[in-house]
Amino acid sequence: MALMAKILLLIIIAITLTAEAAPKSAKLKRAFDGVMAAAPPGKDSEAAEAAVMEQQLQILAAVALAEKTGGKEKVVSLTGSYEKAADQVVAAPPTDKLKVMKKEFTAVTDAA
Repeated sequence: MALMAKILLLIIIAITLTAEAAPKSAKLKRAFDGVMAAAPPGKDSEAAEAAVMEQQLQILAAVALAEKTGGKEKVVSLTGSYEKAADQVVAAPPTDKLKVMKKEFTAVTDAA
């Protein structure tokens, strides 16, 4: 039950933040859409959705921090790194998209 509450909270936060502050990147959208499309129905689909939202929140937080601390150049560099990670997700086979998304986007966030 606690997991479901966390997922619901994550969904609410993600919808709120994503609508206003999400980086406008077709590559990121395509990567996230690909992860969702590749997820099997049922609990795996819910887990993929939660993972996508978690990644979106991490990206939003990293970009917001870059805006505050590094200015426009850092934001552009960070966004470019996320887009390269998105290319890796798009190129991954459907069975690996979720794993590749977590690995690649987390690496960019950790390096930020």
